[in-house]
Amino acid sequence: MFWQRESGSCFADTQRLSQKVKGSKFWLSWCRQRSLIKISAGIVIGLLLCWWFGGQGSLGHQTSALQGLPAERLSVPEQVQSLAGEWQFLPEPLAVTTLLPAAPELPNLDWSQAQAIAFPANWYTEGYDISGVAWYRTTFGVDESLPERLTLIFQGVDYAADVWLNGQYLGFHEGYFQPFDFPVSEVIQRDEENELVVRVNSPLESAPQDWSLYKRMIKGVLSHHDARPGGAWSDRGQEKNTGGIWAPVMLRGSQTLAIQQVQVTPDITRYPRSAIAHVQVNVATDPDRAVTTLVKAQLLPVNFDAPEGEVFGLTHILAPGEDQLTLDIPQPNPHLWWTWDHGQPNLYELRVQIWAGDRLLDADATRFGFRTIERNPHQHWFRLNGRRLFLKGTNYIPDQWLSQLTRDRLQQDIQLMQGAHINAVRVHAHVTAPDFYDLADEAGVLVWQDFPLQWGYEDTPTFANEAIRQGRSMIAQLYNHPSIFVWSLHNEPPWNAFWMADQYESYDPDQNRGLNQVLYQALSPKDPTRYLHPASILEEHPWWGWYSHTYEKYAEPTDHPLITEFGAQALPDIPALERIFAPEYLWPQTEADWAEWQYRNFQPRETFELAQIDQGSTLEEFVHNTQTYQARLHQYAAEAYRRQRYQPVSAIFQFMFCEPWPSISWGMVDYWRTPKAGYAGLQTAYQPILPSIEAPAFPQPVGTAISIRLWAINDTWQPLHNATLIYAIHEGDRLIRETTLAFNVSADALKRLDQIEFMPDHPGEYQLTAVIQDENQTVLGENHYILSILPT
Repeated sequence: MFWQRESGSCFADTQRLSQKVKGSKFWLSWCRQRSLIKISAGIVIGLLLCWWFGGQGSLGHQTSALQGLPAERLSVPEQVQSLAGEWQFLPEPLAVTTLLPAAPELPNLDWSQAQAIAFPANWYTEGYDISGVAWYRTTFGVDESLPERLTLIFQGVDYAADVWLNGQYLGFHEGYFQPFDFPVSEVIQRDEENELVVRVNSPLESAPQDWSLYKRMIKGVLSHHDARPGGAWSDRGQEKNTGGIWAPVMLRGSQTLAIQQVQVTPDITRYPRSAIAHVQVNVATDPDRAVTTLVKAQLLPVNFDAPEGEVFGLTHILAPGEDQLTLDIPQPNPHLWWTWDHGQPNLYELRVQIWAGDRLLDADATRFGFRTIERNPHQHWFRLNGRRLFLKGTNYIPDQWLSQLTRDRLQQDIQLMQGAHINAVRVHAHVTAPDFYDLADEAGVLVWQDFPLQWGYEDTPTFANEAIRQGRSMIAQLYNHPSIFVWSLHNEPPWNAFWMADQYESYDPDQNRGLNQVLYQALSPKDPTRYLHPASILEEHPWWGWYSHTYEKYAEPTDHPLITEFGAQALPDIPALERIFAPEYLWPQTEADWAEWQYRNFQPRETFELAQIDQGSTLEEFVHNTQTYQARLHQYAAEAYRRQRYQPVSAIFQFMFCEPWPSISWGMVDYWRTPKAGYAGLQTAYQPILPSIEAPAFPQPVGTAISIRLWAINDTWQPLHNATLIYAIHEGDRLIRETTLAFNVSADALKRLDQIEFMPDHPGEYQLTAVIQDENQTVLGENHYILSILPT
């Protein structure tokens, strides 16, 4: 195990050096004989060798062997100064539609006209419903405790940013979700106030016809979607812009160099169980000289009890400017990361320190998990640590404005997901707040991560290159999270979305096909450990019972192993509606009233004509009818797909978990996190041990011969022996039929148990209940189904 250059091992480096360094034949011969520089005689020998060659000015990247060091717990000092607080905010009055960098000369702005704004925040959440350019300004002194090398870090700016410090232009960045930084040691004033100015540009997409088919900004659902303010297809669909410095800005201090990124790839051997953490460290160094260093690394358990890992050390000469190191850290008998429904999500923390003599130059830490995630290319199911598992998921857009997402709010969402037996989440067509990924790691929830491409984008080399750059950034930024198991590159691209022919006059059935191909080719090598999904296409989004057909069609066999969207809209409860609408809009009567509802994403055609939901005569009835429909569809669809487990269905994702703004859409939880009835419907259908009811959709007329099948679904990895199914049909308090069956079912399996033939002779509401118990009469799963019988 040893550090090495990305391009090769010690041999390649020494062969190059032998041609440059006179008198180095002894070094070359000695290294070849030993394969690597053994430092069993002590770290000092390696340091002296590195110092000698480093002093010649001709050796970079040279590495010693990995060596165990005396036991200690490595620390990672906090050397950060937050710049959060109240900044000055100055919107630019002129409309701006370009995304080009600003001129490097800072314009003469009239800051006396500026307003105070809380920071960090999307500007809309602070009362500014604007688009285009806005200027931010703050002044600050430097904390005396910060070391000599300073880096200015932005953790998220929507959408493009130009930055000046003390009047000097630092640079430009495009992309709302990526952190970016600038070295500022030469610009900053240690003993005086510093002025930081940021030009943020979040423009509208171009205004001509079909603008949304040729978007330029990579913002996914945040800029164009049917669940954002105004919806996808109205003239008001770009209102309530998400622009602003939405994530923290800070100064980070270090000594002479700065660790930029630590990336960990887990590698597990199952028999006997052992693991290696393949570590890659990117370092920004002194631009003028190589630096001789001692690097220390340690693995520590985060959320389980185990001994602290051994401290490993090695010597290395860091090349001037930038360098990249790789290290293999062994971990005997690792604690594996599992989803919450199959085990414990065990996490490790890797700590890295870089020393020069007795000076700590920089330190960093990252969390990761030892786990493998594989997708069978033929049967299309997923295996976690070698074990097949069925994925029961939801789509997730937690908030339209990412600065609103506190850790507590995200934690509440994950707890609600687990309460509905969800083990996988699709972050839908955007990258969300960083805390979510940390919490998913801790909770043991798998994450399907979409790249922020939603529907159509311009087909130009410039856009393709920008998409590749941002795609690589997404993978690098989120790489260490064990929860992430899929990267997906585009949601409903135009080349697959035939319905766009009715939406756009200029629709081209091949649009973005080339973009998707080059993006897939460019990103495939960046993470061979995860499945890269080229696009989430219409075949994965059946939408029966909402955009076409009836939801009974979900019972038909499917050819698609991945079902990444299904669902229906439902109104939230009345207290939520009273927060969303002014009183005059609560019971819509006129076109203007309905337009207000449609602005809040309500779809009247789908509700009344396709789903045939009755509005009723009161708001209470309207809420009840829509929520009942959503609940029935969720349960019917999810159970139907689970009965096709691995034949071919391996993963299903309901659309969607919550409303991302105060609105009426597909969320089974409203914006304020109150569950609708659809939450209970999915919760029933997602039970790990489920007595599944395969029945026709109701109502049915009197005299219809009704055939109902009963199944046992076992998602657990333990077989069920001597289990019991008890099912009964009631009409009110009257018991019509009751049956008890004993059965066994294998682990991770499905079994058909019984078939009911039922012909009611009069109308009414009948209820079928089914319960699975273990041999101790403990209830493992229960289900119910309303059999509505109408008069002929």
